[in-house]
Amino acid sequence: MATILDYTKKETRTFDEFPFNHIDALVFAEVTYFQWEYPLHNIWTPEWPYKDSDSMLFSEMPASSEMPLFGQYAADTPNNLKMIDILRESPRYKDVSVSHLCAHTSDKEQIQFAAMCFHLPGDVCYIAFRGTDGTLIGWKEDFQLSYQYPVPAQEQAGRYISFLSRELPPHVKFYIGGHSKGGNLSIYSATSCSDAMKSRILGIYSFDGPGFSFNLHETEEYKKIGRLVHHLVPSASFVGMLLQNAPGTRFIKNKAVWLKQHSPFTWEVGEDDFDYEPGWDINAKNRIDAVNTWLADQSYEERESFTEMLYHIASSSGAGNIFRPGSSWATKMSRIFEATRAVDAKARGRLIETLKLMVLLSIRARG
Repeated sequence: MATILDYTKKETRTFDEFPFNHIDALVFAEVTYFQWEYPLHNIWTPEWPYKDSDSMLFSEMPASSEMPLFGQYAADTPNNLKMIDILRESPRYKDVSVSHLCAHTSDKEQIQFAAMCFHLPGDVCYIAFRGTDGTLIGWKEDFQLSYQYPVPAQEQAGRYISFLSRELPPHVKFYIGGHSKGGNLSIYSATSCSDAMKSRILGIYSFDGPGFSFNLHETEEYKKIGRLVHHLVPSASFVGMLLQNAPGTRFIKNKAVWLKQHSPFTWEVGEDDFDYEPGWDINAKNRIDAVNTWLADQSYEERESFTEMLYHIASSSGAGNIFRPGSSWATKMSRIFEATRAVDAKARGRLIETLKLMVLLSIRARG
């Protein structure tokens, strides 16, 4: 099967010769996991306005061998490192530039956020939001999606879109996209932005991105951009089918097993689009139905209490980042499970199930 890694190696036509497509959108969503904080200036600031931005061509970015601590952002570090060296030399991508890197993670503010802007030939940009990285606070914010709206990263995504709508010339058009939580942020930002900004959007991509705690797609603001939304997930999607999603999801062929499908490097691609399945894998649907049934039985307050308890237990192990090379996350899991003994039996069962899921997700592309 061909994947996005094969696509980036094989596709040598420029964007003028072969227009932007869904596969390119996923490539840029994955590129957000590159360690751009190393070569680029971070424009984030707690007050308006953001700082001045610098930019870099893909052909100028450091080689994979020069990226220290790369794994703190990417679950699938080996494939991301391979992609860096491919894109640096690619006739299709080497002249794409990245600017306006904006990244902020804070336990105190309960936020994990990163965004950047990719400049394509002709007055088109791709605004990309990074998904969940290896930080525990990033994982906590994912759970907050089930009971809080907006979460801090969503607020920051809305602020970022508003900033770029003024920062870049009015004739510039935009794609917006991201993988996992980055996909959720893409839909949120497009829904919450001004009508003037909405008129400049060409497409919105949520790649295996979870939904919302309510039917956002029934709101008037969503209906203004709904026709532009592409919710693309692997055939046995788990993450991307959590919570409430708009109808119209498309399922991509995938030979990986269950949670490993969350990695974009396992998704099957054709010549100019993904290879699709006619529908959702029945076993994956049954798993999501079980999760949704449990969530339906919990009030927002109960979901928040469970999330706080889970975060406290996980963070007590000292495992602050589960992707970073040399992390002792695996060895600390025994301490985490031991800590659950202080919780009542019913809650402990749910905690252990959730912790196991986090472990599986953290190694989804490595097994």
